[in-house]
Amino acid sequence: MDCSYFCERLNQYVDGELGYLDVAELQGHLSFCPHCAAELAQLSELRGALAAWGEAELAPPPGFAERVAAAAALEAKPGEATLERVVHDVLDTLDETLGRIPLPGGRTIPVKNVLGYGIAATALLIQLERYLRRTRELKPS
Repeated sequence: MDCSYFCERLNQYVDGELGYLDVAELQGHLSFCPHCAAELAQLSELRGALAAWGEAELAPPPGFAERVAAAAALEAKPGEATLERVVHDVLDTLDETLGRIPLPGGRTIPVKNVLGYGIAATALLIQLERYLRRTRELKPS
């Protein structure tokens, strides 16, 4: 038997949204269809559990308010200088001062980025040279 017509109306039935004729028709079907009756029982059980859960009183974990207050105290006030803000402002000023290098295709790259890449490459070469010197010194003759 195809019960899809009645299964689609179970939520409306529980919510009291069906008319008298539809309720009578559905109740008649439920009286002889164990599948739909079981579906209605599960639906009612689920709705009861959800209703009880919504009434449960939830308490925050111990120390929650203190942790929130401590975290809020560490946050910068509006307009207050933070290290991140200062660094951002310095880098913006550096961009304005040094300018940008044009690249093919109409793109540009900030001079500070080129300088940063150069410093990083130099540091890498220094570390590589130190590593090679140590391996030569440790090599048995």
